[in-house]
Amino acid sequence: MIFGKYNFYKKENKWAPDKNERKELHDPYNRFIHFVFSFSNNPNKLVFCDTRKFGKITIFETNKLKDLDHELNKLGPEPLDNDFTFKKFENTIRSKNGKIKTILMDQSIISGIGNIYSDEMLWLSNIHPESIPIKIPEKDLKLLYISMKKVLLKGIKFGGDSTSDYRNIDGARGKFQGKHNVYKKKNEKCGKYGCRGVIIRKVVNGRSAHFCNLHQKVF
Repeated sequence: MIFGKYNFYKKENKWAPDKNERKELHDPYNRFIHFVFSFSNNPNKLVFCDTRKFGKITIFETNKLKDLDHELNKLGPEPLDNDFTFKKFENTIRSKNGKIKTILMDQSIISGIGNIYSDEMLWLSNIHPESIPIKIPEKDLKLLYISMKKVLLKGIKFGGDSTSDYRNIDGARGKFQGKHNVYKKKNEKCGKYGCRGVIIRKVVNGRSAHFCNLHQKVF
């Protein structure tokens, strides 16, 4: 979602930012506008920009959400919620079959963890992405829980990750892509203190995984 002054250009049959708007709104990634919200008390527009067409807009009455068969009802807990304790995290993770990277990215299990963040938190917690949850020792799972929160808070601090198409409400890029420890660092030396490993890239259940071949252990 991007907020700013937008006009509808009949000749091109499309919505686009005003020619005098800030340069961020003219970023090529911000041109894929699929929905426009207008306001009665503000000349600016709130536009839904979706490059990869993964998004969806649904209109419903708030008090009827739980009665709808909707994706929001199928989301797992928020990883930064204070109520999402380590014990809940452990019970959730250990009850699932599969590889830990895939489980972390499953939005019905835990919401909000994508490909980049899963690589970063697994690197930080010394866990190989193909580890099986039930085999991960409790102390290592605790470190993953801590690393999960640390990485996500760092992502928020630096305004999100714009390795691909993410842009904030002002149309600007985030800066987390400049803080990666492992993602997109294939064949580089591992940056963990005292580690002599090398970053490997491997496809895990259809998604790329970046990890150290030395300090990240397979459980």
